[in-house]
Amino acid sequence: MFISKLKIHNFRNIKFKEFEFSQQINIFHGNNGVGKTSILEAIHFLSSGKSFRKGNFKTLINFNSDNLTVYLECLLSANPSSISVNKSNNGKWKGKINNTYLNKQFEITNILPVVSIDPEVYRLVDFGPLYRRNFLDWLVFHVKHDYLLLWKKVYKCIKQLNLLYKSKAHVDQIELWESTFVDLSIKLNNVRENVFLEILPNIYKLSSFMQEEINNLCVEFKKGWSKDISLKEQMTMDRKKNLLYGQLQHGPHKMDIKINTGTQQASQTLSRGQKKLLSITFYMAYIQYLNLNDVNPILCLDDFDAEIDKDKLFKSADFFKKTTSQIFITSVQKNKIYRAFPKAELFHVKH
Repeated sequence: MFISKLKIHNFRNIKFKEFEFSQQINIFHGNNGVGKTSILEAIHFLSSGKSFRKGNFKTLINFNSDNLTVYLECLLSANPSSISVNKSNNGKWKGKINNTYLNKQFEITNILPVVSIDPEVYRLVDFGPLYRRNFLDWLVFHVKHDYLLLWKKVYKCIKQLNLLYKSKAHVDQIELWESTFVDLSIKLNNVRENVFLEILPNIYKLSSFMQEEINNLCVEFKKGWSKDISLKEQMTMDRKKNLLYGQLQHGPHKMDIKINTGTQQASQTLSRGQKKLLSITFYMAYIQYLNLNDVNPILCLDDFDAEIDKDKLFKSADFFKKTTSQIFITSVQKNKIYRAFPKAELFHVKH
């Protein structure tokens, strides 16, 4: 995957901007608030249909317009291609690949994987299970091609069961859906856990390389129900609570990755800078695994050198330079970031 041209229309503060790329590594530098992040955000939006920052899609559309467009030209399996997305204030979405209209966002996500690391990446360590579930699910989606369908089936069961619990439906109807939910959830959990166990050794190895001072890291997969009983037994035990609260108490929708230093949560023991580096380490292991599975994502590193000292910046830069991915980086410190990535193409962004 290689982006050769990018056009952005009415995206945040960008009325129109066009870029051409010829390098593996591209750095956008300039003062704060000039739109550097919006460039990376536009690439991410084209791939995923959403931003890596807070807010709904309407905040992405320039206030002087009622729709946005992101267009790029790229090489897909060595074939020149074009991909574009248009999003309107009314929520209407249009996507095209080589002038062929698409039905769903995931059709683009599947062929244009983008991994974004932004200044709030520390949330992977610091915040709740949702961030870590999304982290793992995105990875599994790109390496296990039937995963999305399985994931949708499980979440359809969750939605239906919650409706049945709330309405206090007949027990036969509940048990029928619970049985389907258990079977599908076990399959989903097995896929998730297998991928997690495959990337875990690299998480430890890269963490030791990036932060030698963290010598007691412990990372554990939590499937979303007790490890001592089956999901079927868990559902039987939970039946009264499920009916009382009108929702499932356990299942793969509660899955988490526990990150500890020793016996304590890493979110409680590490500094913000350490959390950021540890979270970046997770993404590094993630990228290695994608590459091993012949997936070469576009990498967007927003304000990457902030809160990272010179030694660790150079360590992480050495890792990223060895990947086969095209990389887009933003920074307010041109000299600092260019020393870490001396062969990058530079773009000076002005308001």
